[in-house]
Amino acid sequence: MPLVEVIHPEGAFDADSKKLLLETLSATCLRWEGVDVNDTTQSVAWVYLDERPRDSVSAGGRLLAQNVYRVNVSVMVGFLDYERIDGMVREITDAILEADGTAGTGAARVFVIVNEVPSGTWGVDGRVWPSVFTAEAVGVDPERVKRMDVAIESRPRLDVTLT
Repeated sequence: MPLVEVIHPEGAFDADSKKLLLETLSATCLRWEGVDVNDTTQSVAWVYLDERPRDSVSAGGRLLAQNVYRVNVSVMVGFLDYERIDGMVREITDAILEADGTAGTGAARVFVIVNEVPSGTWGVDGRVWPSVFTAEAVGVDPERVKRMDVAIESRPRLDVTLT
């Protein structure tokens, strides 16, 4: 259940490139999370293309010499390991640069930040969806779910009571 936000300067993508990114980024993230891509999982894998005025984005305090992108991918903890993160970051970067269609200057262009949300702190329509519950609901391999549960239990979220 990734939530993907691509922040980009205005004019970076044409209509066809936007459509392609909206269609592919959610599926890309789901695959790297190890989740089957189907209508149900796609319905909760949201992508936002967040266009900003060109004069509101800079690199090093200077107006842009090339398009730059910040991609925030939020996922529930337990769905990714470093190998999966690495593959997902590469594939997202490739998709954005392909949609961009320009050569660039050789300087950094795409920052991908993966935010792993602690189990029990992700809510959908007023209900908390812990990682293990979600993994079971979307049909993740039961052995992987068991490993996820053990890992999460070994490092539980720190709860500090307010009273």
